[in-house]
Amino acid sequence: MMNKRIISILLALLMAMSCVTAIAENARHERVYAVVGADGTVQSLTDSIRLENPEGLDVLSDSTLLTGIENVGGDETFALDGQTLTWQAKGKDITYQGTSDKPLPVTPEISATLDGQEVPVSQLKDKTGEVMLTVSYSQPEALPHLAASVLLLPETGVSDLTVENGTVLSLSGRQAVLGWAVPGANDALKLPSRFTVRFQGDHAELGWMMTFASADPIEKAWREIDSRMDFDPQAELDDVVALLTALQNGDPLPEVTGKASELPGKINALNDGLADLNSGAQTLAAGAAELDSGLATLSANSEALNNGADDIFSAILETANQQLAASGLAEAGIEVPELTPDNYADTLTALIAQFDSETVLAAARPQVEAVVRPQVEANEEQIRGAVTDEVRAQVLGQVLAEAGMDTDAEAYASAVEAGQVDEAARQQVQAAVDAQMETDAVKELIEAKTAEQIEKLVSDNTDQALATDETVAAKLAQAQAAHDTLQSLLDRLNGVNTFVTGLKTYTAGVDQAATGASDLSVGAAALHDSGTDAIQAKITDAEKEAAEKLLPILNGDVSTVLEAYNQLAGQAGTAGYDLRDEAWDTTTLYVIRTDFN
Repeated sequence: MMNKRIISILLALLMAMSCVTAIAENARHERVYAVVGADGTVQSLTDSIRLENPEGLDVLSDSTLLTGIENVGGDETFALDGQTLTWQAKGKDITYQGTSDKPLPVTPEISATLDGQEVPVSQLKDKTGEVMLTVSYSQPEALPHLAASVLLLPETGVSDLTVENGTVLSLSGRQAVLGWAVPGANDALKLPSRFTVRFQGDHAELGWMMTFASADPIEKAWREIDSRMDFDPQAELDDVVALLTALQNGDPLPEVTGKASELPGKINALNDGLADLNSGAQTLAAGAAELDSGLATLSANSEALNNGADDIFSAILETANQQLAASGLAEAGIEVPELTPDNYADTLTALIAQFDSETVLAAARPQVEAVVRPQVEANEEQIRGAVTDEVRAQVLGQVLAEAGMDTDAEAYASAVEAGQVDEAARQQVQAAVDAQMETDAVKELIEAKTAEQIEKLVSDNTDQALATDETVAAKLAQAQAAHDTLQSLLDRLNGVNTFVTGLKTYTAGVDQAATGASDLSVGAAALHDSGTDAIQAKITDAEKEAAEKLLPILNGDVSTVLEAYNQLAGQAGTAGYDLRDEAWDTTTLYVIRTDFN
């Protein structure tokens, strides 16, 4: 019996490759189940088709070439007229199956070599050596299919396992190979049409391989790409090839339409601009020289401006350091490093954080709590007494529940006080409660709750003291004032720093522009002196060179891939095994078991 985990993987592959359109109102699911030999010979074939009927129609019509049709999902009847199959659905889905001698559109075939010599797969169980298994997929017609095969390996006799175009799975201690291919795809796409498995075999007995194949994922991908295209790719390719051919030959550029319609105008504008460059070279040289002179004058003052800005910032920082030294922060135990252009922001930010109200309260809390705690702990016995009464009431409730008395502790106490409880019963309950109260668990509970109540009272009273104590309020006010003062100082210094930084950025830009202007002046003069004919020739040569490099790619790989893309058009109707009625949205999945024995 197949391992449950293997079945789960196979079902997952089945769902992933079937591309079911669950929300389609006319969904038709075709599942072709076949058993084949290692050489691809079909031993048995069943085509199962499910017609979904979400609208609850009484009659469903389908097209088929199958024979031996039978209803495997209910007792609904059908009539077959030629290729037209009419079901009396009675509002239900229809699942039927049949058979056909039509060849499979994709059939897995497996061959084996042992130490380089071909051998039947079934004989590997009697031999030892280096095994290579090749799984290919034969087709009567080249229609692209996505195929995946799972080959379960024996528990023993397989070592040094490698896979090409696949992967190795571990299933409950056993190994399995999952290989994939896209048979029928255009060779230009360079997709694998087979996969291979290599291992050292020692009487390795292979039983079966399961293959899942479908053309629907590829066909649906093509439809999705085609629906997103707002242009004719072949026409666009022809336009670009015509343009590049003209550039390569030095011919006038042709007029084209589509995405490339703007290219001739832009290329012509570039070439016309090169001609204008020749006549404007004298003007460029004169303008570049004038620009060079003006920027050089500005650049000469950059150092003086930068030094002046640094002096201003240093003077402001010196004043700030004097103010901080006279603020009393050092006497309060707060160390203030000397402010510099590099550290002032971090230093002041750290100082501001120390005067945050939450920080001040956190610092004052231990001192207030040290006063509050002895006051609370002085009432420890009263607290313990209240906790003991609370626990006793809980124990009484448990005793009453265990005795099957439908009442709570408070109601029971009222009944006892009113004389409504039998004395013997009262004494029995009281004895049970007293016994529970003397247990270590209850005593530990009382002590834990007493400690918990003390800590809560300490915390609550500390919070109240912090909120109402005038000394704390005064410290908070002082801290807020210091916080605001330091924040104001930081804001002012940031403003000065922004000015200094901006000034240096400006002067650096002026210096860089002056250098560029000098280079431009030299270059413009050289351009004028030597002429622009060489530039025009180089650009024209570059256009030809680009065309010569691109044309082989467009006429080769791109053209071949486009040809493969165009071949997919019109193949949707042949993707199924049975006929595909246009009224149904059909998906087809082939589930093929290959037996090796």
